Amino acid sequence: LFGLTLLAIAFFYLKMQIPLLWQKIVSPLVITGSQVSKPKFDPSLVLDSVRNSTKDLRGVYGFYVYRFDDQNEYGLHQNETFPSASLMKLPVMLLFYQEVEKGNLDPETKYILKEKDKVLGAGILQGKSSGTSYTYHQLIEYMGQYSDNTAFKVIRQVLGDEKIQETIDELGMAKTSLKEFETTPQDIGLFFQKLYQGKMISNEHREELLKFLTKTAFEDWLPKGLPGNIKIAHKIGKDLGTFSDGGIVLMDKPYIIVVMSKNARELEANEVLPKISKIIWEFENK
Repeated sequence: LFGLTLLAIAFFYLKMQIPLLWQKIVSPLVITGSQVSKPKFDPSLVLDSVRNSTKDLRGVYGFYVYRFDDQNEYGLHQNETFPSASLMKLPVMLLFYQEVEKGNLDPETKYILKEKDKVLGAGILQGKSSGTSYTYHQLIEYMGQYSDNTAFKVIRQVLGDEKIQETIDELGMAKTSLKEFETTPQDIGLFFQKLYQGKMISNEHREELLKFLTKTAFEDWLPKGLPGNIKIAHKIGKDLGTFSDGGIVLMDKPYIIVVMSKNARELEANEVLPKISKIIWEFENK
């Protein structure tokens, strides 16, 4: 009788628990916010893709990316020095605005172009007549839009090499040298980061500088790898064996991209720079 009683109690208990067990099985799994983890940041596929795209090319290619939304960064050879070429114009343009804001320079000061000022290569001033007048402000615009070498020479003389290097050092561009004319992808990335986020110059001047760098005469490298509706404020650097481009992709989640090369072939660089830009764009927008 005692055994039958225990057996009856056991059956009764199971009868009560089975519906509860069944409910747990069929109910959807609910994960609270504290249990949800963000996908781990992993740019390895991008790094592999860029390696594969450049491994059979002549010279060395380096790149650096900085994401403003989560402060993640990645790259290849990003701390290796490359010839800066016209990327050196960036800290010079920044220093110009700083000197204007300090009252040390009047941007409307007129400069009379001399024959000895003219520098071959990029720019439109080399083809202008001597004796033509330009304001300092116009020279800065030409440096941004046309990467004008003559404008760079004039403004460099106005500012002085010592002040330019001091500005480079203050930005933290530790491997950038005006004397050696060299820099790194990460140093150029740091420049754009501080320009975009920091208080290096007023918002008005920052927006003007970004405008000069957005619509340029050189849109066949990084911009070519982006969708047509996406803007990039960027600066190219081009010299013998050196084909580089860096800037800020202006979108909802902006990012910095800098691609540099040395001892490279121009025909190969013309193809691979847009390709690298596209690879990174697709990764940042997946």
